Amino acid sequence: MPEIFFLAPYSDIAQVAHEVCKGSDDVDIKVARMDAAVELAKKAENMGYHVLITRGVTCWKLRNAGIELPVVEVSIGGYDIVRAYFEAKKIGKRIGIVDVEEVVNNLDLDAFAEVINDELVKYTCHNDLEDISKGVQCLREQGVDVVMGKVAMANEAGRQGMKSVVISSGMDSVRRAIEEARRVNFVRKQEMKKAEQFKAILEFSYDGIIALDSKGKITVFNKASEKISGWKAENAIGKYITQVIPKAGCQKLLHSGQVEIAEFLEIGDTKVLANRVPIIVDNKIEGVVTTFQQIERLQKLEGKVRRKLADRGLAAKYHFNDILGNSSVLANAKNLAKEFAGVDSTVLIRGATGSGKEMFAHAIHNASKRVNEPFVAINCAALPESLLESELFGYVEGAFTGARKGGKAGVFEMAHRGTLFLDEVGEMSPMLQARLLRVIEQGEVMRLGDSSIIPVDIRLITATHRNLRNMIVSGAFREDLYFRLNVLSLKIPNLQVRGEDIILIAYRFLNEFCSRRGKMLGRFTSEAEKALLDYTWPGNLRELRNAMERLAMRSWQEKIIAEEIANVLLLDEGVTDSVEKRPTNSITLNSQNKTFAFETTTFVGEKVINQLEKQVIFQVLEEVGGNKTEAARRLGMSRTTLWRKLQE
Repeated sequence: MPEIFFLAPYSDIAQVAHEVCKGSDDVDIKVARMDAAVELAKKAENMGYHVLITRGVTCWKLRNAGIELPVVEVSIGGYDIVRAYFEAKKIGKRIGIVDVEEVVNNLDLDAFAEVINDELVKYTCHNDLEDISKGVQCLREQGVDVVMGKVAMANEAGRQGMKSVVISSGMDSVRRAIEEARRVNFVRKQEMKKAEQFKAILEFSYDGIIALDSKGKITVFNKASEKISGWKAENAIGKYITQVIPKAGCQKLLHSGQVEIAEFLEIGDTKVLANRVPIIVDNKIEGVVTTFQQIERLQKLEGKVRRKLADRGLAAKYHFNDILGNSSVLANAKNLAKEFAGVDSTVLIRGATGSGKEMFAHAIHNASKRVNEPFVAINCAALPESLLESELFGYVEGAFTGARKGGKAGVFEMAHRGTLFLDEVGEMSPMLQARLLRVIEQGEVMRLGDSSIIPVDIRLITATHRNLRNMIVSGAFREDLYFRLNVLSLKIPNLQVRGEDIILIAYRFLNEFCSRRGKMLGRFTSEAEKALLDYTWPGNLRELRNAMERLAMRSWQEKIIAEEIANVLLLDEGVTDSVEKRPTNSITLNSQNKTFAFETTTFVGEKVINQLEKQVIFQVLEEVGGNKTEAARRLGMSRTTLWRKLQE
């Protein structure tokens, strides 16, 4: 569809325009002048036109009719004046011209009169009919025979009884006008495109954007600014910024001209970071642009970015329903943990290795208000001190040899707005204990090799199998840190005291491993169940899980007898269906056709358990050639736990 509308005041110029536009379809040409042309022009924008072309008084009328489309005028050139003059000389001796200043003065008619050696009477007028009439009358009083001018001037000369010649626009003038209209159309499209982009940026930006003029009055006020300030744009625009947001601080830039970045500001109840930039044209401050970023939203985005960039999953896996058992001791622990989930205080979980401390930490997070935020867990005993420090606090690029390019966020940053679980916190060195205490007290962290502070908002849950009070006495653990961690205390019961829970959990684990192998789930005999209940489970849930994994690898019929239980627990393979038949004053370990036996006073005594555990550890290490990873797997404990037991 044509985007340029040529309103030719008379048919001759329309014909010239058709000649110029031959072979193109971007210009629509119609003959219309004066008020008729104005009516068409008013409809042009709705009809899809972008630029108007016309001439003379019609152009003046269009520009004064409040029409928003740009108007290009067909100008009068020197050749057009020459042609009109010689035509006028054919019908009269004394020639005069009535036209606007652009024609009368800019074309240097005095030089033209000197060349033709003839006087040319001039009258400069405005494009209004009253002035045109006055001009024609003035020429008549000076004895002019023929009036040269545009159509309106020629018509007025006729009304006053004078001869006239219309100064028509030739092909060159029309071509220049059409080329100019095409250039204007291209520029206008580019400006419209930029305007739409600017509008989209303003309206869909999450940041508040406000622009001021040189007097401090608001000229731009986007939707985000409406939300932050409570003002509607139509009410704010045109007002001084001090009336709308008194604390914005923008007006001082009109004098200082200094850029201000990340200035903290409170607008009502909303905390924002303000960026203020002066608009400087020709070394003069013409205004200010200010953006407001809501701190709460920045923190949420920061959390999302941290989670996305993390190399591991940051979601809690377990809920309270996943913690199996009906015993009263477990129910008490779960009820207390659910209460803790409802508050944001630090929790210290105490319990033996393998008792399920991490599952409780997961469940507390998933039942808390931070459930949709990250859950990050790290075992403080699993890493050397230097590596643990970088994992906890992160580091910047170049902080140490081998540091990752771009640096790395620590777990405190990764857990921002969520929960951080520090397992085996009792294994942390005194130096790291001091740094941890500072993070808890200040709510901020500093990466290794950096000097900037990063605020963090975390819910901290810690766990340990050690007696921290005894460690305080021996100087191995900071007393001030202990009281920071032990705000809420949760004791996880050992598996040994949970009674029938052992059978319930054993079936759950056994079913899991049998399903993987495509094996039918067996049933424990009463003697087998008693064997499970009588065992002390020093490794707790982890040991039970590994025992059931070993059991799933063995061959048995529908019923699982006590002898199978004894075998997977690394007890005497000669035990019969009743564990009660085993002597209470001796324990025998069979492994790879080697037997170890020692006397004891009671089967369940702590000393005996330690001796048995020691024998089992050394035997398994011998069997796997000293491979601690494989030994830990067979023993049903973590490599860290095995290392600690060997140290002890």
